[in-house]
Order: sequence, then structure tokens, then C-alpha cells
Amino acid sequence: MTRVLSALAAWAVLAAAPAAAQVVDCRPHSYPQRTNQSLAVDPFDDRIVYVGVEGEGYFKTTDGGARWTRIVEGIRAFQKVGGGFCYAEFFDTVIDPRNPEHVCLALAGSPGTLSLSPAANQGVYCSSDGGARWEQRVGPQMNTAIYALAIDPTNSQVLYAGSNANAASYIGADPDRLYNTVGIVYKTEDGGLSWTELPTGLARGTRVTGLRVDPDNTLVVYASTFGLLSGGGSNYLDPQFGVLKSIDGGATWTSMKSGLGAELRHQAIFRMDLSPRDPRRLIVSVADTSYYLSSDGAQSFTRPRSPTSQAGIMQFDPTDPTGQRVVGLSQSGTHVVESLDGGHSWRAIGSLPADTLNNGDPARPTGVRPSDIEVSRQDARVMYLSGSHGSVYRTGDGGATWRKVLSAADLPQ
Repeated sequence: MTRVLSALAAWAVLAAAPAAAQVVDCRPHSYPQRTNQSLAVDPFDDRIVYVGVEGEGYFKTTDGGARWTRIVEGIRAFQKVGGGFCYAEFFDTVIDPRNPEHVCLALAGSPGTLSLSPAANQGVYCSSDGGARWEQRVGPQMNTAIYALAIDPTNSQVLYAGSNANAASYIGADPDRLYNTVGIVYKTEDGGLSWTELPTGLARGTRVTGLRVDPDNTLVVYASTFGLLSGGGSNYLDPQFGVLKSIDGGATWTSMKSGLGAELRHQAIFRMDLSPRDPRRLIVSVADTSYYLSSDGAQSFTRPRSPTSQAGIMQFDPTDPTGQRVVGLSQSGTHVVESLDGGHSWRAIGSLPADTLNNGDPARPTGVRPSDIEVSRQDARVMYLSGSHGSVYRTGDGGATWRKVLSAADLPQ
């Protein structure tokens, strides 16, 4: 069973609900102005970069970070106590490889639908002009808490959106109501005018953390997931979904967990990447701060050969012809690392920026907590790193040195 959600009726809801009708307290979390995985680099021009900053808005540079522009036209927000606007968290960004002016972002806070004020500003937003103007693309009954996106590299109209099977979190919400019915992934085949809720299976507390489409066979789709019991923390669901895989464009799904480990926490997946040059290869980081590898399209997962070499934030190098080079951050939180064998072994290629070090130390609450790394598709020496406090860094020498190009302290108005 699938659930089709038309967005055409939603435009009347949007028109009737002012974008800033509710006034909210927009004070940041413990790691303020988070960027999550919203950092994205234009596949044809690595001087063009997008990033969303929690509470603050969405930003773009066209010159490698020398100058940034706030691009929020059409993105719905609340009024902030004291003036200005408050945006939900920007969790993901995808750029169309067929048309880089076509950009979509995921915005999430509390689960809910467009009819509920705390959730009405969230969901999928797409732009056809490089972010100059955005349109909200969600259906009236769709869960607007969207955390991950993927676009079909052969068809710009096909997108997947990953959600959160939880009740709304705001005060007064019905604790028993879920906004998903058959699954946690949505699909559109018309650019977001209508969506189908795909039958992934449903377990309360499960959230999609990543989505990938196989570039060699776009019927193959992967969704990484984790599930939490009420109370959060490390109270993980039993069982976890692990990596969900579809081989028919989302019509059916299989939970891929072979080799992920007998202990429950090993199956709670926080991040996932797929090698664009060898899409049989996946790397997933899990709750115990380690990671697993697959070289057979998620049929099986294994620990790396050097288990002490770990990287939490990782991306396959899109320029590497072997499909095995991975760039990431060391679990020690001090270095940028690379693997040339698909993630089995690592070597340091540079130090992380000084203000990211010891970011988990309570004595240094202002330290930047990194959340994403992106490698240029033109030149692997060019990389961008993002994190809390609205921070973006750039390297042009493969990670040996970094320059801070964006900070919450100097965001453009």
C-alpha cells in the first residue's frame, strides 16, 4: 500500500497562513547555529557553495566563500522574539547534476503537517534559479519533518525525501499521533507537486539519516536509518531498520543488516555515503562511533581491516576513478584523513581548523562542532567543511590548511 499526497491543494493552505504568523524564542541549542548536512558544492563550479544555518537562514557564495548572500526568498519562517525571523534546521541540500540551478533543501523541526503551525514552515523547498527564489514542495498530509534528500541523476523530476516517524514535539501536541502511515521515505515524480509515501515499513522513533540513488541503476535507492525510544540519548529501538534498500524505485524495500553486528547500537546508523564511481561501495557510521563497509551493494557489511582507524564524517571522493578514495574526519577530532582502499585504512592529510578542536569539551562550549565535508568534483584538493556556529571552512591544498569563510558572527543580512 502506498499513500499519494497531492501538493496542489496545499497552496491554498500556504496562502492562508502568513509565513511569520507565530512569534518564537529562537535561542540556539547547545551547539548553536548548526549546519547539519546542508553544505553542498555545485558539481560544475566549486566556487559555488550552499549552506543552511539553524535559526539564521540559507546562504550562497559564488566566489569560494569570499562573499556570501542570504537567499531566503520563499522560505517560510517564524517571527523571532525581539524582531527578525527564525528558521528551522536545514538538514540536507541536493543539487541537480543535470541542471545546477535546480537546488532542493530539507528543513525540519517537529513532525507534523502544513495545517499545524509549528510544522507548516518545514519540508522540501526547491529553486529553479540557483536559490534566488524557493517554493515549498510538500503535500497537505505529508509529514514536513524532512531530514534527507536524493535526486535521480537521470530525471530531475524524481526526488526522494526521508522523514521522522515520531509524534510532534511541541507542547500540547498529541503524543499518540504519527504523521507517517506506511513508511518513512516519500517520492515525487513531478518535482514535488505530488508525493507518494513509500512502504518502507514503519516503527515509531525511526528517522532517515541519508538517501542515495545508484547512478548506474537509478531504480536502486538506499536509505540509512536510526531509531530512538522515547527519551532519546542512546535508547535505541530493537530492532533497527539498518540500511533500507529498494531495487524498484521505492515500490518495495528490504532491511539490509547482514554483518552490522549483533549488538543493537551497531545498527543505529548516523551517516551513509555511496561511492559515485563504484556504487557497490557504501560506508556507514554507527552509534558506537565506528563504521562499517559494504562492497556488494549492502548485501553484507564488514568492519574495516584496521578497526582502530575510524572516521565519523566521511565522503567518497567523486573525482577518484577507482571509487575507493574516502575523505573524512578522524574520530580523535584533530585531523582530516583519507583512505585509498575504500575505508579499510587511513592516513592523516592535514589538521582540522584550530577552533574545531576539543569541541566536545564542556570547558570549551564555543568550539565549532564539524558536521559535513564536501569534496569538489573538479579538483579533489578543494574541499569545504561545515559545522556549528554557522561555520564553513575551505581548503585548496587537499586539507593541509584551512581558511574560515563563513561564521555566525558575520552572516550577511
